[in-house]
Amino acid sequence: MSTRPTGSPVRYLVDLSAQDRLRSGAPARTPRLRVLCCPPSGAAAGYWRFLVREDVHVLGVQYPGRENRFREPAAASVAALAAEAAEAVAGAPWATAARSTTASTGAAPDVPLVVLGHSMGASVAAELASRLEHREGIRVALLALSAKTAPGAVDVEDEDLRAGLDPQDPDADAALVRWLRRLGGTPEAVLSDPELLALQLPALRADLRVSMAHDRLPDPVSAPLLLLRGAEDGTVDAAGMDAWFPVSTGAVQRREYPGGHHPLAGHRDRLLADLEACAGSGGPR
Repeated sequence: MSTRPTGSPVRYLVDLSAQDRLRSGAPARTPRLRVLCCPPSGAAAGYWRFLVREDVHVLGVQYPGRENRFREPAAASVAALAAEAAEAVAGAPWATAARSTTASTGAAPDVPLVVLGHSMGASVAAELASRLEHREGIRVALLALSAKTAPGAVDVEDEDLRAGLDPQDPDADAALVRWLRRLGGTPEAVLSDPELLALQLPALRADLRVSMAHDRLPDPVSAPLLLLRGAEDGTVDAAGMDAWFPVSTGAVQRREYPGGHHPLAGHRDRLLADLEACAGSGGPR
C-alpha cells in the first residue's frame, strides 16, 4: 500500500459532478455510485459529462495536452497515465475515507467505486483499477471496459488509421479525419475546421501511438468485469473484448448497446443501471 501523503494534483482528475452543481446551484447529495472515467484517444475528461446525474458522482481522468493540461507534453505510456490518475485518486478525501473503512473493518465502502474506460480509456482503466487495488489499497467494485481490443489480441485493421499515424504520408491528416468521421463522436464542425483540427490532431495522434504501443495486461483485480460494446462497432469484435478476461478474477458480464464506436452517451440511464447492477456482483465467471 502507498504511504504517499494526500493532496495529489487535482489537474489529473476532474470532478464533473461538482462542476455541474456549481453551474446549477443544486445541493450535494450522497451518491449511490461513484464512477471514475477514462476517456478515449483525443478526448478530455469532459467527454464523460453526459454521465452526470444527481445521484451519481462522476469523475473524469484528465490526460495531458488538453483542457486544463493543454500545455503539458503527451504521456509516455498508458502506465504513466494510470499512475498519475491513481495518485490523484489516492489523495481524494472520499478515497481516504473509503480506504480507512476497508482497512479497519474489511467492509466495502458505502459508495461503490466503478472504474470505467472507453476505447483507449479501457487500457488506462484496467491499469488504474489494478494500481488502486494493489498499490493504494482502494477497493474497486467494478471494472467496466468499453470498445477496445485487449493488448495482445488481434486488432481490427484500418488503413486510414495506419496512414493517419504515418509521419511520411502527405495525406495523414485527411486519413485521420476520414477515420474519425467513420467512428462518429467528433462534431462535424471540428472535422471541417482546419484551425480546430490543428489543435486536436496532435493530442489524438499522441494518444493513439501510446494506446497502440501498450502491449501488456496489468495484475488482475478481484472486482467483477463488465465488457461493453456498440452492436455496430466495426473497430472491435467480441473476441477482442473477451481477451480482457485475465484482468479480473471476478465474475464477467457483457452488454451491447445500439450504435457504433461511441454508443454510451445515448444510453446514460441504461449504462448507469448496468454499472450499478454489476458492481459487486459475484458468481462464477
